[in-house]
Amino acid sequence: MASLVYPNIPHANSTIDNLIKLFSSKGLTLNDLVVLSGAHSIGYAHCKHFVNRLYNFKGTNKPDPDMDPRQLKSLRMTCPQHGGNVGVVIPFDATTPFSFDNAYFQNLQAKLGLLATDKELFLDPRTRPLVQAFANDKNKFFQDFSSAMERLGNVGVKRGKKHGEIRRVCNMHL
Repeated sequence: MASLVYPNIPHANSTIDNLIKLFSSKGLTLNDLVVLSGAHSIGYAHCKHFVNRLYNFKGTNKPDPDMDPRQLKSLRMTCPQHGGNVGVVIPFDATTPFSFDNAYFQNLQAKLGLLATDKELFLDPRTRPLVQAFANDKNKFFQDFSSAMERLGNVGVKRGKKHGEIRRVCNMHL
């Protein structure tokens, strides 16, 4: 069962094309992809998910040129290229890590995206207008996020006796 999970979720180094294909395969739109990425307004990532951006971006032995230099310096102090504490986590949202808001999108515009996928949302011409819209309008972000979460919640729902079950008592296994 676990082997079915990996190909069905986004990854820190996915391309925008891969993300669009993945979301589309679930019946989700480009808008859904961008607005659901706004969940990175809260939460954390382990260094291993972005350390390549700090030291060896795309095999260049240099940092990602699209990262804010102050953020790069700060992240390098916490996430060394080799060794270090594997349990260290960094907030996705550098400015308001404990608030669910649209600052994540504002951060993308300021080159403060943590993951490669975050950065690509702002750089790709297909997703950039959506990033900008959500950065400029918190209410639009909240409304679209709510709708997209509802659609996401309906992905892969099993219906009927042949494909699933409706449990009346959820703590009991049949």
